[in-house]
Order: sequence, then structure tokens, then C-alpha cells
Amino acid sequence: MNDAMDERVIPDRRSIDPTRPNWMEIDLRALDHNFGVIRAMVGPDVRIIPCVKSAAFGHGLVELSQRLVELGARTIFCGSCADAGMLRRAGLDRPDLVIFGSTLPAGIPALLRLGLIPTVHQLELAEAVSSAATGPTRVYVKVDSGRGRLGLPIRTAEDTILSIARMPNIVIEGLYTHLPFADAEGAAFARERTRRFGDLVGRLRARGLDIPVTQARSSSGILYGIEDGCNAVAPGSLLFGKTSLPLAMADVSGLRPVLSAVRTRIIHLSADAADRTPGTALRYADLVTGPTGVVPFGRADGHPVAAPGRSAFALVKGVKAPVLSVSSEQAVLDLSDVPYPAVGDEVTILGADGGLAITLADLAGWQGSSMNDVLLMMRGRTPLLFIER
Repeated sequence: MNDAMDERVIPDRRSIDPTRPNWMEIDLRALDHNFGVIRAMVGPDVRIIPCVKSAAFGHGLVELSQRLVELGARTIFCGSCADAGMLRRAGLDRPDLVIFGSTLPAGIPALLRLGLIPTVHQLELAEAVSSAATGPTRVYVKVDSGRGRLGLPIRTAEDTILSIARMPNIVIEGLYTHLPFADAEGAAFARERTRRFGDLVGRLRARGLDIPVTQARSSSGILYGIEDGCNAVAPGSLLFGKTSLPLAMADVSGLRPVLSAVRTRIIHLSADAADRTPGTALRYADLVTGPTGVVPFGRADGHPVAAPGRSAFALVKGVKAPVLSVSSEQAVLDLSDVPYPAVGDEVTILGADGGLAITLADLAGWQGSSMNDVLLMMRGRTPLLFIER
């Protein structure tokens, strides 16, 4: 269980570490709002099971999970035993914590000792639960509906699930599948496989196995409006206020970003760019007409160089400042257009400053990656400041 990252939380801006003045601002009211939007989409009778895998994508696993429980979440999907263990150690014993498939059969006893609900996606895991449990033990079963990842193949799942249900100490509480998509072809596939998953649930019920929780839709399915007969959904991206679909496929204007800002401060100024050493690190130096500044937000903080042919920016005093270079620990900014820059000035990597804003989608576009990738790269190193706007 060593893949969890410690979350450093600061109470206010006065607590920002001057030895590395970086911080991320997490808007808890935005989480409240997005949960309400999802509730309106799925209706009052559908259970919302939040997905907080990858330590809630760096948004603050413990704090966000606590807030989701307050909002009414009775069950939470975790990506790893380490993340779930962090929640238990933080005193979060109220929600059921379901672990996505991430363990060998030998890891099942560790999950059960923490009171976690394992996902069973192959017979060996069910046998391990049956053997390790000392009494009736709840599991969720995952079905692979065609994505080719974890899960019992949907073509043969029916008899296998019935066999699992007959094992000693096994109580199947949930049955779920995962059908993400990002284009119209994927949406059509997901719609058809969601129907097939519903048929499976119906056949199991007809044979005497009525599973309490069934779930097929995650963020993409909810956002696109795919319908099913399941009684639960498992949103991830939507909760954090980011789209899992191209903007042409869905309206996400009603969502709010939970990660509202990533900020740092200038730690060094160079008065002008007249005597720069040429080379890759400062290949744009001949375009700089004024001062440059250094911020302690580099590749190790999740701030890679821009993709070939693209440019990246930060905001300083409401001005777009080009990012000239990025090293492992620092980045150099062109401050030519920034009025009277000074050491200690606040720099916005993501978020609003004045009338300008840099979004998560902007960062992903500059880096040539996805929004999830940006969040995962930033995860763990930068302290979190929770706000309520």
C-alpha cells in the first residue's frame, strides 16, 4: 500500500511555504454545485457513487471524500487500497469504499482487514475472498462489456456470476461495468453495450439473483444522456468540473472547475535579455525585450515544456507571460509586457488573473496531453488550499 501520496493542506495564503511558494486552490463549493448538476441529470432515485481514483486526481482525496459524504454519497469508488487506507486512517468510516480491480488474489486479506469492498473481476479473486473471509462479505463484480480491460466477459458473465454468488462467505452487493468514450462512434458502442449489460442484469434477476446496486454509466454516459435501467452512476470527471467529451458533443457550461487555480511566486528576476546564452533552454531569448523571471514550478511539479510548435503562458499582474523554458524544478517567464515585475509577485499557472484566465483545457492543449494527464502530473507535490466561494 505504498502508492498513496501524502496530501499537504494549508489553511490560508499566510501559510504558503516561502521556501517553495506554490499552491493549488480547490473550490469546495464547485464540488457541491457539480454534485447537484449530476443529481439533476440522473434524477432523485439513482445512487451517485463518486469515483475518486488517483487520489481524486490530485484535488485532495480526504477533503473531497468527506465533502461527498456530506452531500449524500453512501459509497465511494477508490482506485487503490492505499487511497482507501488513507481515507480510513483519516476517520472516514461512514461510506462504503469499493476498490477498483488493482490487486492480486494474495492482496485480498489486506483489503478485508481495512473493511473495504473488493471488486471481483475474475474467479480467482472471488475464491480468495471466499477463503479469507470469516463471514458474509460484500463484493462488487465487474463485467467487461467490450473495452478489453478488467472484468468478466459479458458473453459468459451470467453463469460465472451465479457461480460466484454460491461461494461461501460471498455476498454480491454490486454489479458494474465501464464504458468510457470520446466520439460519436464510441457513444454508439457504449449505448449498445449498456443495453446488453442491462439485459444481463435482467437475466440474473430472472434466475433469482437480484443484485442491490447496478451501474453502467460514468461521466461520459451521464453527460451524453445514455439511458439505462441501472440504479447507480459513477461520475469522476464531471464531479471535478471537467468534460470527458469533446465540447461539440456535450454542454458542460453548467459545471464549475473544482481546481480553481494553481499559483506560484517569482523568486528571481533578470533585468533584461540582452546577454542570454543561446541554446535549447532559452531558445526564445532573442525575442525577449525586457526582464525575465523564474518561478519554482517545474517539470517535477507537473509543468512540462510545451509540445513542439505550441507555446505556453502564465499570468502575471493580469498579463500573459510566455513560458520560455522549463527545467526539473523551475520555469523561466518572459516578463517584457508585465509592468514593474518584482520578486514575490504572484504568478498564475492555471486560473484567473484580472480579465484573463488559463484553463485546464488550455494547459492540456499547450502540452499536447489530456486534462487528466495534467492533473495526474500535478498530483502530490503542491500544497492544497481549500476555499469556499
